[in-house]
Amino acid sequence: MMRLNAAILCLSLSALGACDGDGRATSKRDPAPAPDPTLAESPRQQEPVVAAIVEPTELIELPPDQPTDPNPELEPDEDDYVEPEPERAPVAPEGYGEIVPPDPLPAEDELVTHALVGYEVVAVYSKPDKASARLGYMRIGTRMLTTAKVSGKGCSGGWYGLPQGGYACAGKGGGLVVDAKREPYMHRAPPPPQMDKAMPYDYALVRKWNTPMYWRVPSNVEQTVASERRAALEAKREGKPPPAAKAPPSAPPKPAAAPPPAAAAKPADAAKPADGAKPAKPADALSALPKPPKADAPKADAPKADAPKADAPKADAPKADAAKAAAPKAAAAPADAPKDAAPGDAGTAAEPEPEPIKLPLNPATPWLEKGFYISLAGQIEENGKNWWKTARGGYVAAGGAVKIAAKGEHHGHELDVEVDFPFGYAMAKSPQLVELTEEGKLRVSKKIDRRTFLDLADETEVNGRAYMVTTDGLLIRKDHVRFAQRQEIPEGIQPWERWIDVDVTKQILVAYEGERPVFTTLVSTGRKGTKEEPFDTPTGRWRIRSKHVSTTMDGPTASDGNYSIQDVPWTMYFYDSYALHGAFWHDGFGRVRSHGCVNLGPVDARWLFNWTTPFLPEGWHGVHAHEGSPGTTVVVRKSEKK
Repeated sequence: MMRLNAAILCLSLSALGACDGDGRATSKRDPAPAPDPTLAESPRQQEPVVAAIVEPTELIELPPDQPTDPNPELEPDEDDYVEPEPERAPVAPEGYGEIVPPDPLPAEDELVTHALVGYEVVAVYSKPDKASARLGYMRIGTRMLTTAKVSGKGCSGGWYGLPQGGYACAGKGGGLVVDAKREPYMHRAPPPPQMDKAMPYDYALVRKWNTPMYWRVPSNVEQTVASERRAALEAKREGKPPPAAKAPPSAPPKPAAAPPPAAAAKPADAAKPADGAKPAKPADALSALPKPPKADAPKADAPKADAPKADAPKADAPKADAAKAAAPKAAAAPADAPKDAAPGDAGTAAEPEPEPIKLPLNPATPWLEKGFYISLAGQIEENGKNWWKTARGGYVAAGGAVKIAAKGEHHGHELDVEVDFPFGYAMAKSPQLVELTEEGKLRVSKKIDRRTFLDLADETEVNGRAYMVTTDGLLIRKDHVRFAQRQEIPEGIQPWERWIDVDVTKQILVAYEGERPVFTTLVSTGRKGTKEEPFDTPTGRWRIRSKHVSTTMDGPTASDGNYSIQDVPWTMYFYDSYALHGAFWHDGFGRVRSHGCVNLGPVDARWLFNWTTPFLPEGWHGVHAHEGSPGTTVVVRKSEKK
């Protein structure tokens, strides 16, 4: 035991060279320094050395090897210090989210043909074959260079390779207009969407019932007839008797001696119906109106309530040579004509009925209701009147609709790497941030707006009430905050993959990249509705299947009546008729509001549109998820109320 204690003592004295190789104390040591008289007087100095020995269970580590340099630099050199690298976040593989056409993209020198989207939409196919998968679509007015004509199936006008990949069909079967020498002409081409702004188009609210929308600017005569027809529709809507019928304007009779004029083509809007044609239906019957040409529109996604019946853009702008106008009822015979006059009676024959006026009404939505929204492509003056030109090619009298801006400016927050849960939104009526004084009292530091984003650090209690501490040291009552809840990465999602969590109970959306939250905002999901017409947003897990810069949403509802919103911005369909999309017509984010879709502020919808997969190729208006490029996962759930 004494030998062990001696060895332990030698370990503590090894730096002085006072032990031999066997752990025994040696007599060879440096001359001892002169004793300190104050220490000599201390009785503790007279105690034997073994009293300071550490027990074996408290062995200390051996000191580091002593440097050979008699004057070592013991402090580290700061210039050589390297900060340890933080743990790297998972990185998405190259090409993540991009469409993957089966054929290689054409080389730049292969793009030799000028092309124009001449119909409202032109579909993009994965192969030069209409039986192949659709990758997306382009909108009317889009221009590009394509390859020369390539062989394929199902397109009489020929297939052309696109710079972004895929193929488009030319001619009436597909809608692409091509010219090898020059850019194809288009009269009043619609403007492209404003991809760098919160809303891709400007919008107007229809403020008069039964406002007519035309597919070209009507003549003065057509405007007169439309006004009379609108008066009849208004009388019907208000339950009043119809106004007295008026004979449509007609040209004055020709002099009898005048020779017959040379044959000339009649204008399209005055052409006489072909013999044997069925009688025209009443003017206010929508089924009597002309149908748009069968353009190659994207497949329908069958939207619901505040999503339209089809997520493809509505065919609001057919070509003039493809549209057929509806004829009004035949005009009554002149009042002074004898009722019993026979056709052969000289001087008493009834005058021939004038040609019925056919209005160039828009075939998709001819009569707009008050409260409908239209997307704008500017204003023009023609035939003595100002007209809104819609982004879909229609024309509405400027007095029938008023230009509007987004109703609210709420937007979410991108989350830095340092931001983590807890965070949320101040949802009290008049929330306040307070501070604790040295006297232990609470003092208002500043008032904040409802729906203010809060990055929170901790929870505390003051005077028996729970408060949350913000990252800048201020306090807010816990019950004044609506918190986002951390969610585990869904099963099957890769560590680098993007996904969205929507909490319909709290009306909060959080976007993740793997386990890290990167964006959050308040939303408006479906309200309760009725048993016959429920508007609840369904819960579950899906992937985004198609994305659209804009798409028209319209339809009837039992509770809200008819609705129509042209070009709803930044639409992302994830299940059946349900979508994430921008909503500029309300500012109720943070509470239920919609007909089932997930409504977002336009700024937030645009951010998510650009962030989610599949990414939209440049120049396209819509893109479809497909094998090799799946859509972003969307999880919709209900949390417990607290």
